[in-house]
Parts: sequence; C-alpha cells; structure tokens
Amino acid sequence: MHTIHCDCEAVEVTMTGQPKVHGYCHCEDCRELLQVPYHSVLAWQADQVAITRGKEDVIEFQHPRKRMTRIFCKHCGDVMYNTNAMGWKLVSQLLFQRCNPGPLPDGFESTAHFFYDRRIIDINDGLPKR
Repeated sequence: MHTIHCDCEAVEVTMTGQPKVHGYCHCEDCRELLQVPYHSVLAWQADQVAITRGKEDVIEFQHPRKRMTRIFCKHCGDVMYNTNAMGWKLVSQLLFQRCNPGPLPDGFESTAHFFYDRRIIDINDGLPKR
C-alpha cells in the first residue's frame, strides 16, 4: 500500500498493489487535460486507488469531450490523479516521489515512453519509445 497527499494535506489517496503501467505518456489527451508536455504516470486499475481522507475536499473535473477526469484538491489545486478512457487512475510519478522521498519502489520506475510519435518534446533517455 502506498499513499500520496496534496500540498495542503487535506486530501490523501491510497494505492494498493502494483501499477499496471509506469512510464511517460505523450498523448494529446493527457497534454490537454493536465496542461503538460508529457505526463510521468503510475497507472492503476480503478479499484486499487481510493481517496482515504478529504473526499469532501476534492473536485472532479470531467473533460467536456473526452472520457477523462482530473481529481484535484479544492484548497491547494494539487491534482491527485486523473482517469483515462480505459478507467485507469493515473498518479503522477512526481507527486508520488514528493510524498514518498527517495527512489521509486521496484516496479514503479518508468520503462517506456507511450504515444511518443505524438510528442512535442524530444526525450533522449534510452527508454523504449512506443
């Protein structure tokens, strides 16, 4: 079990088990939803992620055209996770590391870049580009 929390600590999220995917996403959907050039993700099945503190302190933004949501703290604005069209819950590796200092646990390190052909920034890190 692993936990993350927002910057003001009003909201806590718990993840159980191992993430399904751990890598960098370069798709247009993530860029548009999160306003980032690419997203470092730890993706879990929906039932493996739960808000364990501060449910009343989160806002869920449903993208108007895509089957994606962004869940964030209404006080500090930290995005706790987002969902993709497959229903997975995606936690930022940066948020995970901020809340769990030190190296990522085994099996959490990025293993590839996904949708790299759609990138807007070139990354030369030796990881597979899919």
